[in-house]
Order: sequence, then structure tokens, then C-alpha cells
Amino acid sequence: MSNKVPSSIAERRLDKVPNFPERHKPIGFMLRLVKALHTYGVPTYELERLMAKVANQLDYGVQIIAVPTSITMTFMQQEDNPQTYVIRSNSGEVNVEKLRRTMDVANAVIHKEMDAEEGAQELLEITKAKPVHNKYWMVFCFSLVSASIARIFNGGWHEVVTAATIGFVVGLLINNSPRIQSVSSLMPALCAFLASLISFTFNKWLGLHSTYIPIVAGIIVLVPGLMLTIAMAELATQNLVSGTSRLLGAGMIFIQMTFGVAIGSQLANYLFPAMPLAGFSSLPDWTLWIALLTTSWSLTILFQTRWKEFPWILITTFAAFYISRWGVTTMGPATGAFLGALSIGLFANLAYLIKKVPTAAIMMPGFIVLVPGSVGFKSLTAILDHDIIGGIETAFNMIIIGISLVTGLLISSIATLPKPKQKK
Repeated sequence: MSNKVPSSIAERRLDKVPNFPERHKPIGFMLRLVKALHTYGVPTYELERLMAKVANQLDYGVQIIAVPTSITMTFMQQEDNPQTYVIRSNSGEVNVEKLRRTMDVANAVIHKEMDAEEGAQELLEITKAKPVHNKYWMVFCFSLVSASIARIFNGGWHEVVTAATIGFVVGLLINNSPRIQSVSSLMPALCAFLASLISFTFNKWLGLHSTYIPIVAGIIVLVPGLMLTIAMAELATQNLVSGTSRLLGAGMIFIQMTFGVAIGSQLANYLFPAMPLAGFSSLPDWTLWIALLTTSWSLTILFQTRWKEFPWILITTFAAFYISRWGVTTMGPATGAFLGALSIGLFANLAYLIKKVPTAAIMMPGFIVLVPGSVGFKSLTAILDHDIIGGIETAFNMIIIGISLVTGLLISSIATLPKPKQKK
């Protein structure tokens, strides 16, 4: 009798790997803990620091090499020879609630509030836990956040309506697609293709000021802006292999999206001959406040965050946007990006210190508002349109903005380093 093989080795549960350490044993627990942290997107430098503390508490020495697609761990004890394990794992699943609970398990073991067996059982319950928000709300929020980002990008009513439609279609596709590795790998290209096709189609019907704004707003959640920033942060902290791998991964997503936009645009121009873009009609200033509010609310649901953390997300989103905009206006894009990232990092660390809010819950919405990834996407589309000089200039600006974001993020972590509260 043969067992069913998962569609992806990365999705294979360690419990089903033959001769793998059992979960209730210290090594088995640590292997499952590191895979969970890695899956939920913890950066390499933070992952290594946390796992070293867990291993030390369980009387093990440990060495870790983590890259976006795998983890290598070596355990050492005085009476045993070193034991090395390799885990195939994909990082980047966006689920703040599961990340919070997994971090709580790690901190509980570090502070002797939980042993390895209890921690392993809690990790199993986290894996089986239902989402905080169901997929129907997720689809709705895809549409809502796309419409809001279109307004933040200074789009008019036509761009907002178009982006909302694109977001709804992308949300349906993301939340109802089969979990097959080949399909999920092509999802950025497919979503960009549909976004481009819809945007150019709406331009034929409504007359848009910009076809670019609805495309980027419609797929903004898929644009790897945070992934790009984490990659540069890992490079800055000398995690060169992980940082380079993550940087190349973000680049491949950009390339897929650019390819999808190119094919979608050509097909749309064939079906609907190109029309001149309409004149710009700006929306009232109060709509920007509504857009920031709905963006914060929607991202709370999309990232599976608890409602009690929504006020922190809202404050950070408003602060990051207006601080970065002030910096851009007075001192240039690089300074604006630096100040925006610094404010996000400070608020994220402050929320963790006061209310134990996971830093990811604050940082992911904040970085989407700063949209560092959209600059890289724009550079590739410019090159595709044969604007080589403009594309290279935009790509260079993206690198400068990325460096500014990482610098602000690293300085904020030094200013208020988060430390778990110990129970007396």
C-alpha cells in the first residue's frame, strides 16, 4: 500500500518523513519549530538568534544555515556526536496569528514555561488551527485594498473602480486555486496578466488617466516589497546566502509580473485598439484618509491578524505614509523612504514591548503603503516598453530606496530592541 505523496516536498510534514526524530523529543521539537518560524517568514538573522536561545535552554549547542528554500541544523551535546539535519521548506506564508503563536512557543521554552513535549504539541495545534478570517472576507479585502492603494497612488474614480475589479479577480484566484506547486509558481504572472487585461479593457470603456495605477494597485499584495526589504536587511547583517537567494526570488517574481503585464497588454491592444488616456481629475483630499483607513482594515484581515491589533496597524499606516511623504517633499525620495521605514520599525517594536503585538503585524501593512516593490516593477515595465534609460534610472532609484528602507529598519531595531517580558 502506497502513501499519498504531497504535491510539493516543501509541504511535506516532518511527522511523515521516515526515521525523522519524533516531535516530542528535544531535537524533533526544535526541527519543527525552526520550520514553522521559517515558513511564516522570520528573517534569517532573527531565526538564528531565537533558535540559539531555544537550543541553549534545552542543553544543546546548535549551528544553523537558513536560506529561503531550506534549513540545515547541526545539534551538539557533550556525550553525542554532532547530528545534522536538512529540511526542505518554503518561507513567506503570510499568517500573523500563526507566527505569533509560534513565537510564543519559542519564548515559553526559553523562559522555562513550557518543555519540548508541550511545545511540540502546541505547534501541532497551531498547524491545524483554522484561519482567523475566512476566505470570503479575504476576497472582499483584496478588492478593497486594491481600490484604496489606487487612491493612494493618486488615481481617480475610474482607476479606483478598475483596481477594485482587478483585486476582486485576483482574490478569487488566490483563494480558490489548487495547491499545486506548478500552479502557485506561475500565480504572479497569471495575476499580472489578468490585471493588465482588465485595466486596458476598462480604459476602452471608461477612459483611464493611467492604466499602470490599477495594475499595480490590483496586485499590490503580491508585489514582493517586504521580501525585497528583508533580503537587503539580510545582506546588511552578513547573511549573504539567504539575502542573495531572497533577492533573486523577489527578482523572479518581478520578472513574472512583467511578463504577465506584457502579454496581457498586447492581447488587450489586439482586442481593443489603443486609446489615448483621459485627463486627470483628482479626488478630494478626504478620500485619502478613507483610503488609508480601509487599507489598514483590509490588511488586518489579509494577513490574518487579530482585531485588537488593528489600532496599532492604523496608527503605523498613517504615520508611515505622512512621515515618508513629508520626507519626500522636503528632502527627497531616499530620505522619505528612510523616515518611513524608521517610523514603521519604531512603532512595531513599541507595539511589541507594550502589547506583545508581533512586529510582522505592523511592518507588513506599513511596507505595503511605502510600496518599495512597485518601483522595481515600474522599472521592468519601462525597459519592456523600450525605455532603457528610464528603466535603468528607475531601477537605480529602487536600490537607493531599498537601502534607505533597510537603514531605517535597522536603526529602529537598535533604538528599541524588543525583549520578551519575563514572568515573575
